[in-house]
Amino acid sequence: MYERPLKTVRVASLAALLVAVLLATGCKKSQPVPIRVAGDAWFLDSLTKTGTIGSFERSTGIQVEVLDRDDRTIMSDLDRGSQPGKPAYDVLVMRHRLLGALINKNQVQPIDSMLADPGLQNASFQPQQQLFPNWWRELSSYGNKMYGYPYTGLTAYLCYRKDMLEDPKNKREFKARYHHELAVPTTWKEYGQLAEFFNRPREHFYGTYISGKQGLALWYEWLNLVYSFGGSILDTQHGWEYGDIVINSPQNVAATEQYIKLIPFSPPDTLNFGWGQAQSMLQQGHAFMGLLWSDQAPFLENPAVSKVAGKIGYSLIPSNSSQPFSQLEGLTYLIPTESKEPKEAYQFIEWAMSAQVQIQQTLMGSDSVRKSTYEDPGVKELPYTRTFQASVPVAKEKPTIPEASQMTEASERRLSEIVTGKESPQSGLDKLALDFQQILGSKARMRYPVHGAP
Repeated sequence: MYERPLKTVRVASLAALLVAVLLATGCKKSQPVPIRVAGDAWFLDSLTKTGTIGSFERSTGIQVEVLDRDDRTIMSDLDRGSQPGKPAYDVLVMRHRLLGALINKNQVQPIDSMLADPGLQNASFQPQQQLFPNWWRELSSYGNKMYGYPYTGLTAYLCYRKDMLEDPKNKREFKARYHHELAVPTTWKEYGQLAEFFNRPREHFYGTYISGKQGLALWYEWLNLVYSFGGSILDTQHGWEYGDIVINSPQNVAATEQYIKLIPFSPPDTLNFGWGQAQSMLQQGHAFMGLLWSDQAPFLENPAVSKVAGKIGYSLIPSNSSQPFSQLEGLTYLIPTESKEPKEAYQFIEWAMSAQVQIQQTLMGSDSVRKSTYEDPGVKELPYTRTFQASVPVAKEKPTIPEASQMTEASERRLSEIVTGKESPQSGLDKLALDFQQILGSKARMRYPVHGAP
């Protein structure tokens, strides 16, 4: 009988042993690693509609589940903690002003170690050079730690009917009445003149509007005027800092008085307006101009839903301080502390910040903080791109401290009292300053005295 050589027998035995070991250790086709991405569908749509997540899944073996959850729901879920049968979130997309509250509860984790890990970070992604640095820092960091990347940058625009502004008849009549040329307003005096000139209530057409319903839309819109008058909320350089309470400053009182002056040139139900009603006024051709968030602009340009597509102009909001400004707002990719797959979560976020994904997301209605996005021909053609670019270097930060939500809710209440005439601008803001003092305690002092206080 023929016998194989001893060496051949040993090689065959080792090969068989290796196969057995590989099978035992699971070297079959690897299973996908699931991660759960949670955020408000209004914003997440700009990513999901690109259709690019599938290519990420195929190339990485990471399976992405996108969940429609608003900020309030996400924070409630995080407060409850992990529960049996309910997988943890791995990526959050949330408004950046909530960052301090999340950090204060140890619910999100910094990404500094991941940024420093050459085995994890893609060498082609250099956020310090490729992102707008001030936006990245304010939207995604807290103190000296980095917590994520901006999902989108948001600011507010002045949106106006450029077709009516360019009409020769309007030009002649406006100059005869106000003794200067009809043009895009750069001051609030000019804004008021245009609002008065184009206010035609008998035609169901109005010079402007305010988002006067108690809520976030009122607070954010009012902040545009505050910043335009050189005012602020707290006297700080960064959102994560505490500083003097300046909410009842002379600049803020003047800004609030100007805000109220717009009501007579607005629709009769303007005090019931939120974001949707304000957008509809322009979209349906019932207002000459108004302030809208940058992520609402694409809906003005969509002829399927807008009667004024192609007729809207965009500019920075008028300034009463001669200095241009914009709101620095946005949503941020964050990794919760409870995530079971933080490295895969980071890998997904870094992929989402890639040049091609950012371009496609911007074309779907978002605003990128990646510089190269605005070199793309399609992005350049968007009628509001130049205004967003102009907003980047003049953006004003807002508080991201843990008490930010409480301050915002107090502001909504006091501003509602002001616009409905229950309080004067001075008395309403004085009461708001006292609210802030109660919320912040010894962390901040009031700079301006409260009128009528003992």
